[in-house]
Amino acid sequence: MRRVLIFVPDGTGLRNYLFSDIPSLLISQGAEVSLVTSLPDSAVAEVEKVHGCKFKVYPVPYYKESFFEKFFRELETISRLRFFSKKLKNPELIPDYEWGKLLKYRRTFLLWLFYFFIKFISRVTSNYPLILKINRKYQNRVLRSSYIKSYYNLVDRLKPDVVLCTHQRALFASPFFLAARKRGVKTVTAVYSWDNLPKARMPLRADKYLVWSSYMKDEMKLYYPEIPESDVIITGTPQFEFYNKEDLLMSKEQFFREYHLDFSRSVICYSGGDLRTSPYDHIYLDHIACELQVIEKEDRPLIFFRRSPVDVSDRFVNVLNRYPEDIISVDPLWKTALGSGGDTIISFPLYEDVKLLVNIALHCNVVCNVGSTMAHDYSMFDKPACYINYNPVEKNGYYSVDKIYRYQHFRSMPTDKVVEWINSRDEIRGKIMNSINDPSKVAVDRKKWLMKIVHQPVDEASLNIVSFLMTV
Repeated sequence: MRRVLIFVPDGTGLRNYLFSDIPSLLISQGAEVSLVTSLPDSAVAEVEKVHGCKFKVYPVPYYKESFFEKFFRELETISRLRFFSKKLKNPELIPDYEWGKLLKYRRTFLLWLFYFFIKFISRVTSNYPLILKINRKYQNRVLRSSYIKSYYNLVDRLKPDVVLCTHQRALFASPFFLAARKRGVKTVTAVYSWDNLPKARMPLRADKYLVWSSYMKDEMKLYYPEIPESDVIITGTPQFEFYNKEDLLMSKEQFFREYHLDFSRSVICYSGGDLRTSPYDHIYLDHIACELQVIEKEDRPLIFFRRSPVDVSDRFVNVLNRYPEDIISVDPLWKTALGSGGDTIISFPLYEDVKLLVNIALHCNVVCNVGSTMAHDYSMFDKPACYINYNPVEKNGYYSVDKIYRYQHFRSMPTDKVVEWINSRDEIRGKIMNSINDPSKVAVDRKKWLMKIVHQPVDEASLNIVSFLMTV
């Protein structure tokens, strides 16, 4: 029997991988599936409910990053960003990282000094041979950590044939993978988001890397040329499979009734971002609602507002109170609970939230946001996305919407017609109504973008991953 260990560091990995068909397919092929996770028991119970079986679950051993581990990890990240910023002639690879850290810690002098020092010395460490040396120093520091023994003990106890990590950015994945590789266990990690590789968010090293598409494989070759192409496997990503699951789809009547929507009105989804990456979402939401007021109520679209699961701020309260008949706010179906270690609070989605996301995309006419991945999700139902492309307030020197769309991952757009661009407040009403009334004539290349980003057919991702895990 093949022993497969799935390492799930966060709620996103739970949604994209454990809620998918991967665990059930592994079991049906005779594998013994165990989980290593810091997620709470209630999150694991949600997974067991989906698959109708119990899993052996092991907590992640305690790990606290030392000063030098953190130093080399952060130095590698900013050095990589500097190197590729010059190579790709895209300065936007760097400022979000640099200024974000410095602004975040400006009231904590020692942390501010730490990141300022890294920023300073990275000016001389941003050449590739040095970057590789920094990574080796990081890996060696982790192997010398006082916590590494507990990871060796876990691997020795479980004796897996292969380990899959659902999130290549997780801090405590590095000691786990290093221990597993030293014990001769095959290690596999999934690159979990379309923007991670340009942002240098991969501290761990694995034997194999699962990517969304041939485009992402080319990105891996560019950003991590030291990783052999044969170690990068195109599987697709299972998060898009949910949109084709018949048991998740609700009828329009059922969906509108459950969320108290007026059946006679079309519906816009406004999907919010987190406070750091999209700080003006409440202003954009207000602008959209206000600009649609000139339309007679019977023809005026409803706005279905879904905030980011990590945004628990009260910044939307005034807008929602101002337009109670035009904005329907439905919070993500996520829970928070103490992690398995008992010392951290972890957020995780319920399976019902997957169903909610699927049906919002199915029954809303168009989605509006600032550069969100949801444009790809709506493309699954051939629905257009409107990207907001103007600054609602004076630029503050750190954030501007212009910079958002210069991020490297947006260079994957095959044309500028993959979304409908709202370039000013004055364009809101016209662009949204065109998207609702004549969707075939806006964002006409949206499917081309989806097909470039995600391996086709999307329904084979789980099977591709399982087939690879069973043979690697």
